[in-house]
Amino acid sequence: MTRAASILAGRLGRSGPRGRAWREKATPYLFLAPALIAVCGFVIYPIATVAVQSLFDVNPTKHQGWNFIGVQNYIDAAHDSAVWSVFGNSVIWTIGSVGLQLIVAMGGALLLRELAGAKVLRAVFVLPWATPVVVGALAWKLLYQPDYGMINQLLALVGLPDLKHAWLADPHTALAAVVVANIWRGFPFIMVLLVAGMASIPGELYEAASIDGATWASSFRHITLPLLKPMLLTSTLMALIWTFNNFSLIYVMTGGGPAGSTDILTTFVYKSAFSDFNFGYASALSMMLFAIVGIGSALYIRAFGREALS
Repeated sequence: MTRAASILAGRLGRSGPRGRAWREKATPYLFLAPALIAVCGFVIYPIATVAVQSLFDVNPTKHQGWNFIGVQNYIDAAHDSAVWSVFGNSVIWTIGSVGLQLIVAMGGALLLRELAGAKVLRAVFVLPWATPVVVGALAWKLLYQPDYGMINQLLALVGLPDLKHAWLADPHTALAAVVVANIWRGFPFIMVLLVAGMASIPGELYEAASIDGATWASSFRHITLPLLKPMLLTSTLMALIWTFNNFSLIYVMTGGGPAGSTDILTTFVYKSAFSDFNFGYASALSMMLFAIVGIGSALYIRAFGREALS
């Protein structure tokens, strides 16, 4: 028995270091395994399924099953004038919303930095971001209501009744109206990041600039903006992605109407899938949307620097 025990101990001694080394290498992957499984199941698998479906004609209202057609859905999308129209709407919606959000957010951040009682104002300014999207969209829809909405009521109150308008029912004003609602919804996110960035700027820099005779505008241009560059790039990149992919606000306020004047790519994809039941075509549009966001983000980072990821 003693001899057997010594043999076993010798074997364990020889295999022990190898076993510990293997366990040390495998442990990080074991901890990552649940997250990797979740990502594969809820992100990679759906994207792969949509990519495969985009190569088929899938329309249960016309025929059964999946008919392989290769890249025909992509060709049809490239020649579809409606797609180009909603793409133009998407560009206006995204650039207009984020550009004006940045201006409003910068003004709000500067106001919070200068005024006393900023904590109360900060809580008030963040309310639009904290409000559920559907609630905010319904509130703005009521504000734009042509008969009893507050906007038209205020116009009549200040002596401008001729400016009263059916804002969401007119194809010429509907897109601008939802852009305004999206600015209200999205500027607090950028503003909070800018406030945090401004708080990290040493006050000595402004004191030295003041001693040298620099004006407020000069200090803002040469101190505040350069030091806020990482925050500006990060916040605007995220805002561009979120806005381009936005669906709920437009769908609740206008449903993409009137006459498709507020349709963007996300609402158009939804209608292609669940109104026209053309799932193959909708899948191709989804992959195009995915590519636009991915390539656009990469070009944005390349153009403005890697600070966007810091």
